[in-house]
Amino acid sequence: MFDPLVDGEEVAALLVAAAVCGILVIKTRSTWSRLMRVGDLGAIQAAHSTPTPRLGGIAVFVAVVTAALLGLPGWDSLWVLLLAASVPLFLSGAAEDLGYPVAPAGRLVAALASSVLVVWFGETWISHTGVPWLDVLLAWSPLAIVVSVVAAAAVAHAFNLIDGLNGLAGSTALICALSLLATALSVNDMEVAVIASVLAAAVLGFLLFNYPFGSIFFGDAGAYTVGFLLAWMGILLAGRHADVTPFAMVLAMFWPLADLTLAIVRRYQRNSPLAAPDRLHFHHLVLRSLEIGFFGRARRNIANPVATAVMLPMIAAPALAGFLLHDQPGEAATALLVFFALYFAFYLLGMRVAMHGLRNGPVKALRDGSKDLPAAE
Repeated sequence: MFDPLVDGEEVAALLVAAAVCGILVIKTRSTWSRLMRVGDLGAIQAAHSTPTPRLGGIAVFVAVVTAALLGLPGWDSLWVLLLAASVPLFLSGAAEDLGYPVAPAGRLVAALASSVLVVWFGETWISHTGVPWLDVLLAWSPLAIVVSVVAAAAVAHAFNLIDGLNGLAGSTALICALSLLATALSVNDMEVAVIASVLAAAVLGFLLFNYPFGSIFFGDAGAYTVGFLLAWMGILLAGRHADVTPFAMVLAMFWPLADLTLAIVRRYQRNSPLAAPDRLHFHHLVLRSLEIGFFGRARRNIANPVATAVMLPMIAAPALAGFLLHDQPGEAATALLVFFALYFAFYLLGMRVAMHGLRNGPVKALRDGSKDLPAAE
């Protein structure tokens, strides 16, 4: 029986992810140093000061595939569908991580293509919300399919946006996977539960090297692929179980989606291209506030992981609410609105506090996101 939290697939995923990460960290410091992506240090959104491999996503993917092969229930299983469909997205991200530039539009197309493959072969999409007028709209399959495909691509891209501090994207993915695992177990969906538990184990193996010291990063392959798998687990839970509301699944993945929403609003207000990176994400704000108030820039190696720790309760709260309210569409929708309101309120408050703590040039740099401010990832 291929059950989550019982068989050895989770242990295998954890060990394989940790082993591959360890090999990559050691090798990229010596014979594979060309994979270090030294140019990342000059990126506007960077928060690290030493070259670091961005290949953690490859370790996670290898670990998940290994676990799937060890406990594969059949070649027509959900495992095979999701992993096979994720290949275009994984390859586009891995190419970027290995130094072969892939434009954001190319990665978006890959995310959409991977989602279309799930819809085509899995014949599952968001078909209900528990809100009558929305359900009338989603009863038209073409619209429901478009919503599902775009939603999954959005989650995948959103995880890439939060891959900015040691442990941030990995911890968020772990929390999301555990929320989905708990929901899957509560509705007795063992297929999704298995995938969620194995993915959580693989991400945990990666986190052993990513947090707190940041020896290796998720990279595009990790952020996009893990986000894609989490998104489709949520969609499958909502699509296959009438008592699971999509609003709860959004709560489970609230933090990256809130960050994506904020980025869109921020760049629209500043007349910037939607794909243009900046240093005004929530995690940048927390990091800078800690540096201004406590650590100073010289101790960023401490402020970086502490910023992630500060944010973890805020990330876990909506994910926990998603599990607790998975069968209560009205309450889940209300909770979603409340969490969005709190997110934007805390961000605006944090901006005021951070700007008050800075003086003259740094204030302008924080407000404008200019390159004059010391890099923060």
